[in-house]
Amino acid sequence: MNKFNLEILSPEGIAFEGEITSVSFPTASGLITVLPGHTNLVTKLNNGEIIIENSVGTKKIAVSGGFIEIAHNNVNVVAEFAAHTDKTSKQKIQQAIELAQNMKDKRKGFVDTSVIESQLKKTIVELKSGLGLKRKNF
Repeated sequence: MNKFNLEILSPEGIAFEGEITSVSFPTASGLITVLPGHTNLVTKLNNGEIIIENSVGTKKIAVSGGFIEIAHNNVNVVAEFAAHTDKTSKQKIQQAIELAQNMKDKRKGFVDTSVIESQLKKTIVELKSGLGLKRKNF
């Protein structure tokens, strides 16, 4: 079975690195699946889940924006945020959402709310991916 290399990077570090058999990405044009020998491509990564298939099984990684580069049987992803959905906890995520909303409300005049809004969006993506919910437009 043919394989290719995948690396997913985010500000938090390396979310995934290894040989895989296929990967699916959410893009502006819809979901794309990459197989060995895929044509070279650079495209925008949308919020959602990256689904990785390898000989061991399937992994899902929640992402919040970024870019995908496919070149010479290597796929490189730079994401604004990336987290394994199997490591997410509904309660932990809900607490983070509530904390971010409270901070935003209390410090509206003192803090740049764009940072808090960005964190809130990332947390919502992680929550939806971990729970298998469909996205809503905010």
